[in-house]
Formats: sequence, C-alpha cells, structure tokens
Amino acid sequence: MSVAWLKVHDAEGADTLAVCFPPAGADDSAFAGWHGALPEGTALALVMPPGRGSRTDEPPVTDLARYADAVATGIRAVAAGRRLVLIGVGLGALAAYETCRRLLDAGVPVARLGAVAGRAPGDFHGAAVPEAPAGPGPEDVPPSPLHADLRLADSYDGRRSPALAVGLRAVWATGDARVPLAVARRWTGWSTGDRAAIGVEGGHDVHLECPAAVLSACLDDRPAGDRPADGSTPAPARGARPSRRAVLGAGATAVTGAVLSPAAEAAAAPRPSAAAAPAAEGRAGDSFDGDPTDPVALAVAMIRQNTSNPGDGAVTLPHARMLQGLFEAAGVPTEMVPTPKKDNVHFFARVPGSKPAGKKPLLFLGHSDVVPATGDTWTVEPFAGHIEDGRLYGRGALDMKGVNAAFVAALLRHVREGARFDRDIVFWSDCDEEQGPHGVRWFLDEHPDKVDPGVVLTEGGWLLNQRDGTTPMVATLTCNDRRFMPLRLETTSYATHTSKPFAGQAVIRLGRMLERLGEWRAHIRPNALSRRYFTELARATTDPVLAAAVRRMLDARTQAARDRAGEEVVRLSETPELHNAMLRTTAAFTATSAGYYVSIVPGTATADFRVAFLPGGGDDPGRVVAELRTLLGEGATLQVVGSPGETEQQTLDRARQYLSIPDSSTDTDVFRAWEEAVRQSHPGVRASACQFEAVTSAVPFRQRGIPVYGIYPFAVTRDMLKRMHGTDEHIGAAALRQGTETLYQLLARLRV
Repeated sequence: MSVAWLKVHDAEGADTLAVCFPPAGADDSAFAGWHGALPEGTALALVMPPGRGSRTDEPPVTDLARYADAVATGIRAVAAGRRLVLIGVGLGALAAYETCRRLLDAGVPVARLGAVAGRAPGDFHGAAVPEAPAGPGPEDVPPSPLHADLRLADSYDGRRSPALAVGLRAVWATGDARVPLAVARRWTGWSTGDRAAIGVEGGHDVHLECPAAVLSACLDDRPAGDRPADGSTPAPARGARPSRRAVLGAGATAVTGAVLSPAAEAAAAPRPSAAAAPAAEGRAGDSFDGDPTDPVALAVAMIRQNTSNPGDGAVTLPHARMLQGLFEAAGVPTEMVPTPKKDNVHFFARVPGSKPAGKKPLLFLGHSDVVPATGDTWTVEPFAGHIEDGRLYGRGALDMKGVNAAFVAALLRHVREGARFDRDIVFWSDCDEEQGPHGVRWFLDEHPDKVDPGVVLTEGGWLLNQRDGTTPMVATLTCNDRRFMPLRLETTSYATHTSKPFAGQAVIRLGRMLERLGEWRAHIRPNALSRRYFTELARATTDPVLAAAVRRMLDARTQAARDRAGEEVVRLSETPELHNAMLRTTAAFTATSAGYYVSIVPGTATADFRVAFLPGGGDDPGRVVAELRTLLGEGATLQVVGSPGETEQQTLDRARQYLSIPDSSTDTDVFRAWEEAVRQSHPGVRASACQFEAVTSAVPFRQRGIPVYGIYPFAVTRDMLKRMHGTDEHIGAAALRQGTETLYQLLARLRV
C-alpha cells in the first residue's frame, strides 16, 4: 500500500508501525534488508521522497519543513492507532525528528524516535545553500536527489529546536568515523523522555550491513533506566523478538554499547578524543605513585604506557621500570632480561616462598605488549586509561593489562600483610606475546634455567553473567588453547588498463570466493574441555531453554542432531561468538591485497585468514584444507602458509602435533585453590575447567608437561569480548576489583 510519501508493508496483527527515513540521496531501497529482520508484530512504512525510486518524474524537495509536513500527513493516514516508531538514517534522522515534531503537535503519539548514524538538529546552523554544480543542460533542470538533500540540510538551523517528549535511541556504528559516539550522544539533548545512545558493530552504512541489529536497537522496548549499569545488552522485552538470521562472523551483531540515562547524560564529562589527546609516551613516566594494591589505579598506569607491538616486538622498558619501582618498594626482588631489540625487555618479580615445602613456583605470566590502536576510530584516546560510567577504557584494558593489574595487586596485598607462601610466586611480564621473535619460547630456549615453574597462570578463562547481565553465572579456568593455521586465498585473471574492465577481474573473483568461505560452517564438535564446560553451563544458567539445548547437544548421537542443537545453543547464548568458537573449527579473515597502480586493473588478488582448531575436536587440518579447496572449486588457489622453508605437509604435520598436546591436568592444588577462591569471592557461581577460544604463550610450557591455566578473573559482557583487539576496548572497574579478590583468595590458600 502506498500513501503519498509512504510505501507501507503491513503485517497481520501488527501493533507497531516503524516508519523509516532514508539517508541523503537514497530511496526506499536503503531498507531492502529490513523486511526479514523485523520483530513479530511490526509493520514497515518506507518514506519515498520525490525525485528518486518510483517518483523519479517528480522534482526533489529542498525544504525540510515541506518534507516533514508531507510525511506527517501520510503517517496520520496509516497510523490507525498503532504504536509509532520513527527511524531515520543519516540525514533521514533529521527528517524523522521534524516529522515527529509535527505529529506530536497534532496530538499523534510517537513512542520512539530512532536516529541512526546521523547528526543531531543542533549540528545544523542554517548555512547558505550551495550552488548546483556546473554541467550541461538548461538552468531549470531540477537538482539531483543527493544535491537536493544537501540543500535541505544546509538551509536548516536546528540550534533552537525543542526537546521532544518522546523516547529516543541514538544508534552509532562502532566503526563509523563520520558519526562517532560523541556525535551520536548529542541526540540525547533533543528528548525529554527515555533516551539512550546504543552502539552497533559496523561502519557508516550499518543500516545496510546489520539491519537486524539496528532494528533491535531502535525497537527494543526496555527503557534505558532498566538496562544493566555496565552497559551490557539485556534480553529483548517480551513481544520484541528480532528475527535472528545473522551469521556468526559475517558482521551482523546484536546491540551493544553505552546507554545513558537522562541524569547520567547531563552529568557525564566528555571523553577525551584520540585526536585531541597528547601522545601517551610524552605523558606517562616510569614511576607509579598510587596504591599498588588498587588494581584499577594500576591498570590505568599500565595502559598509559604505550607498549604497542607493531609486529617485531614492543618497547617495554618504561613499563618494566614502573613495575620494578613498585615491587622493589614492597621489598620484592626483581630482574629485567633484555632481548636483542632495543628497549624490549622481559620483567620478573619473585616473592620467595617457604623452601621446606619443596614446591616449584607458581608463575603469573602476563604480557606487557598490546596490539596497535591504529586504523580504527576510537571515541577515547586509547592510551589515556579513561574511566567513564564504571568502565575502564584503553588498549590492553582487557588483553591483558587489566589481568596483569589484578595479578600484581593481589600479590602485593599479601606481601603488604607479611604473608609467606609454600612456594615462590613469580610475576613475569612478557614483552612479545602478540607478535615478535623474542617472546616466551625464545626466552625459554635462551634461558632454560631462569624459570622452572610448577604451575603457570596466564590469560584465558572467562567469568560470564546470567541473561540479566549482572548476576555472575559461571567462572572458568582454561586448560588448553585452540591452534591457528594461516591460509592464503588467491584469485587471478589478467592485468589491464582501467578503461577496459571486464567481468572476470581478480578482485571480483576474490569477493565471490570470500562469500563462499564466509558461509562455510564446520560441524559442531565439542572436545572434552568444552563438554565439561557446557555441562556446567547447563546447570548454572537460569534460562531453561538454553539449558535444554545444551543437554540436547551433549546427548546427541548423530552429527546432524548435534549440529542442530549446537546451532541453537549459539543462537540462544548471550556470548554467541565465544560459545561458537568453543564448539567448532572457525575461519577469521584478516587482510586483503590487490592492485599497485591507479590505472591498472590488477591481475592478482589475495586474502589472508586463519583457521582455528579445537584440540581433540576431531577436525584434522589436512581434511579441513581439502574441504575448503573443494568448496572454492577451480576459481581460486588456497595456500597453507607455513614457516620459511616448510612444505605444506610439514606445516600440516606441525599443526597436528600442536593439536595433540594434552590438556593441563586439573588435579593440582592450584586448580583446587582457584575453585575454593571462586566459592569465596562469588558465592553460588559454578567453577569449571574450560577450553580457551584463542591462543596464548602456554604451548611451550604444556609441551614440557607443566600445567598452564588461563584466567580473566573479572566478569565480562558480549560487548567487552567483541572489543578485545578492537575499538574502545574496556573492562568494568568494579568487576576488576572483584576479580582481584578472587586471585587474592587463591593466593591465600597457598600461604604458610
């Protein structure tokens, strides 16, 4: 049904009408992917401005008042008492706001205004309308739709526009440099109702990339004040059930992000921007003047040390000097071991234990280097250690300076109390974990007698909450890592001048091949550690539907039944990406390359990706590579990327050898001390051994038969997990303190 400016796609029994306003220059096709992503009970009305789409014969409108008057008239004709939600994308958000004003003035209630990747009314100051670009044709030729929309925006002054009595959701895309969070937040000043800024993973065209996530953000019925204080996403309200068709790893995600109540928005100080803040290296010194038993203060100081690893190792000497100062002030002996790279050092602190016990040391292994924070737009300066709304932001906050701060604070608290342990406790700050030649394996080869631990505790397991986002549910200690194997996809055609493009270009072929690989899904094959974890998860969760799905997966007798149940487990999970990685082999794409000159269509295009395997999961690297080659067919070459001089067979054999390394035994006093510590610090939370979804520096120790356990001791949300190695990486400050208490309780059980 079409009514003037609207094309209505009704739904039987729909009690909600979502009216969608397209971005500048676009037509209703901007929302082509929204139909299948609508929650039940919701109809869609698409705004169709003149001059485009089915209205190309009509002249475009260059006046926003006329635009909003026309749409408001159309909405009144089709609203029929339904709950109204207006959603504008880009410049369409401004049109939605002005339309909302007119509806409210006419007594038509509007439940929600959604502004997606758009600037707020106050950002428009009524500048002069630009002249139309010169070109052939008579002077009275109407402007193009895009130029008409630009005129419309440039003639609009919204600085004195009123705040509306309507609920508001300002949706920002986490990878959008044009409309970042700081810009989206300004929308909250144009609403006096329930309002929130919500982040969705994607770029400026997030409405095309992730329609289900955008709709969920705009249509979610929960008031902002009812959301978890840590900003995590609650379960959808009853009756608002998005269609979950998103494929893991394809970029479609559920809603994430920062939610601001009206009071909090009024009180919040602006975040320092990455562009405005001074360089971290010029600000951070080598000393720490705070309380070394305060993990939050320690984590801030560590983040402010810019230890980015560009690939050949980080500059960690200033960070090590800071650690040296606080340990030696507590009377703990320290040592720095340099590597061949300048200012790239390993740091050690050793708390001597009671020698008569005869136990080998417990090693806290943390890495001081972090991945770079370049190439993606942060809403905060990544090396400022910024705290806002209870969150600590910064590169390395999660991976893994927050963990290091918990290790150090818990240990020094015992030292301050004069504790004696039944073994040495060693803290090792590794300098090359992310990349580089001088990490743990190099150190153990070069200095085999320097460290001889009985048990190693490093990064790994997670503490997850119930669906309410605030109640701890299950704590894990990981006992093995996944193994990654790099692959390279290459397509070829022929190089030619850009004036003569052709259908079989290498880049086009690469895109098609990547689509095939992106849709590939390995079978659900949980290994022993994953089965142990999911058994505990089924007991811990308060969601009976999830628990039933987990049990069906674990009890399945056929691969088809296991796949069906496993997919349901992932779909129902609050951390689907994490649980997906614990159940199957996965592929993640990291880089593409093509072209070398502006006027040449390249004859070769490549893409790099990593396939990750579960130890004991049943997927053989050679068989997986063969399966992927069959999937790609003759249109591409798939290469296994090994070490220099290795054949493909040697690389596959090395991968199989790594996958055969056994899990760390849970029959140790340290594992039992951790279980008791969890019971002490998080009463009622289930503790379980677990499979880590990534890889750490544990392999060289496990190869020597030394138990290695992984722990991130603080509670995390899906949003936090997705920002690991990503933009606006953060952890909860209160959760960090609580996790430090867990480590303190673990160490307390090793005191003499």
